[in-house]
Amino acid sequence: MDNDINELKNYIEKKDYNSLEEFLSIFMIPLKKIHNEQFDILCYSIENECSDEIIKNIYKWSNIKEVDYLYFINNKFISPLLYSFIYKKYEIIEFLIKKGANINKKYNNMSLVKYLINNGFFNKDIITTLVKNKYKFSRDDFNIIFLNDFYLIILTFEQITIYNKNIEYEYNNKNNKETNKRKRKLITKKNEKGKEIEKQKEKDTKENFKQEINIPFMWYISLFKERKFKKILHLFKYETSNQRFNGIKFFDNQFKYLNKKEINDIQFHFLFKIITKRIEIPKFHNTNNEDFKEEIQLKNKFKQILIKKKELYKKILKNNDSQEIDKFKNNNKFFLKFIQKKP
Repeated sequence: MDNDINELKNYIEKKDYNSLEEFLSIFMIPLKKIHNEQFDILCYSIENECSDEIIKNIYKWSNIKEVDYLYFINNKFISPLLYSFIYKKYEIIEFLIKKGANINKKYNNMSLVKYLINNGFFNKDIITTLVKNKYKFSRDDFNIIFLNDFYLIILTFEQITIYNKNIEYEYNNKNNKETNKRKRKLITKKNEKGKEIEKQKEKDTKENFKQEINIPFMWYISLFKERKFKKILHLFKYETSNQRFNGIKFFDNQFKYLNKKEINDIQFHFLFKIITKRIEIPKFHNTNNEDFKEEIQLKNKFKQILIKKKELYKKILKNNDSQEIDKFKNNNKFFLKFIQKKP
């Protein structure tokens, strides 16, 4: 590596920005010399944690035109945008995106989220930045966040929900204000009308970007098996399927699945928690009358299961089959604990 590059590195590492500006301005170093796989001045400045202002100035001083590029060197991805995420340069992330960097770029078929999580760089601040800059979360992204940290997936869903609401509000508000103006714009010559309408539709779509939330069935199953009931209902707040309006009935399919696997104590335990008010089911439509009806239904359902379990347990004890008794005890630990506590 020649002396020019070594000198540039030295200025960047020592944060000697005056000398750096002077060197880049006076010597007019060709861009290809400082913008390549061996040395990329933008990535190097981010890696050495230069200030946001200086990184922007380096972009200007170096006359860089393209920022949406990616190197793969020594089993390591290098790009200005990726480095900005890794080194938590959130202002630079937005700067680079405005200059044309693609936040949805793949890294050896890995999404940005997957790459950051796999390499230990993912954190809660990144979520806000991703949502704000229209990152397209895939189902795989959601799943890997869920497996990595439950509360990060909740934060992700919360940020997406807030963002979607803001987008919808701004979009509707803008539409209301500009209705007449848009109508005038769409009045064009007859042979150009089709093109004008398509252009307007494209503009509307871009303005109305919304991120979809998808919660897989097996997430609920996994949490039910661990009896993480609070987490289940926390997750349920962000459920988007139409079945969410069914309240407690939403979980019928999950209970059917668990019962087939002979994990039939969970529904009983879950209902007990709900009834005793230790946790509450999120309400998507909420009236006092509906709440009252649902509470009665829950208590009746709980009593039905309790009666059936008691009858089954008596029958098993009467048969005096040790294997059958052990199996019942193993699958109904909460039920047995419950009846022992009852006076």
